[in-house]
This record gives sequence, C-alpha cells and structure tokens, in this order.
Amino acid sequence: MSRKQNGSIILGLCIGLCLAVILALVAAAKIHSSNQIEFCTSCHEMKTFYQTWRTAAHGQANKGAVKARCVDCHLPEDGLLTYLGTKAKAGAKDYLAHVSAKKVDWVAKRNERETYTYETGCKKCHKQLVAPGIPIKAFLAHRAYELGETDKTCISCHQNIGHGDLLLALNNQ
Repeated sequence: MSRKQNGSIILGLCIGLCLAVILALVAAAKIHSSNQIEFCTSCHEMKTFYQTWRTAAHGQANKGAVKARCVDCHLPEDGLLTYLGTKAKAGAKDYLAHVSAKKVDWVAKRNERETYTYETGCKKCHKQLVAPGIPIKAFLAHRAYELGETDKTCISCHQNIGHGDLLLALNNQ
C-alpha cells in the first residue's frame, strides 16, 4: 500500500471518528434535554399530569421531599440499553398519539400503570424499606416485599405517590 493510500485511510478514519464523537455528543444532549420536566410537559395532553405531579409527594411544590422527574418513574433504571430502548418506544408512541390527536382513556389506563411506571426509580432513593421507626403495617408490607413473599410492587400500594389524586383530576376534565 502506498503512502498516499495510507494517508487517505488515516484521514478517513479521523473524519469518521470526529463525526462519531459529534453525533454522540448531539445524541447525549438530546437525551438530556428530553429528560427535563419542561420537555415532558410541553404537550397539552400532559397538563393534568404536570399539575397533579407538582403537588404530589415527590412533586415540585412539596417542600422537603425528594423531587422526582417524569423519567425517574416512567423509565427503567435497569441499564443504558433498556433505558434508551424504553425511552425511544415510549417517545414514539407519545409522539404518534399527539400528532394523530388520539384520545387516550387515562382513567382506564391507570389500571395498567405498572406497565409504564418502573419501581427501579423508587428503589434508587428508597433503599431501606424496613427502617426502624416505621409503622408496623408498613414494616410488615415492606418485609414481605423484601423477602419476595408478595407479587405487589411499590406502585401497587403507593398508587397516588406520583400524581396525587390524579383520578379526581381526570374525572373533572
């Protein structure tokens, strides 16, 4: 192989590497910006969800509590590929519903909440579920959960933790 060919190959590899780095940085910036509450609530369909989240236990208006973002509950924390795959699938589904003006029955969809709410986000902060000083009922429920003696998830018991009284708000629309 001639020097000129080697130079062309090296130049091509450098250009390809630079383009790959730029693409990765742009993708990372887009992922970051689409993880923000402002992005999630930019569509009118999310107005009720934003309002109920704001005043809920982990919402913006609740002083002293850990503030959860949409992605903390609605995207899994099981690794980057699972996270990105779920984000892409949910984003495409939401986008198509938005542009097609598809009406979603959110009251009925609440019964499926465990398919689009991930307890890995709960576990990120709530590591010690059987902490000293918690009420006996909570201790027993969390103990059974920790020991795998129940099929219930965090969301099964804590249905209103993310959006307060969402059912009332949806019914009042």
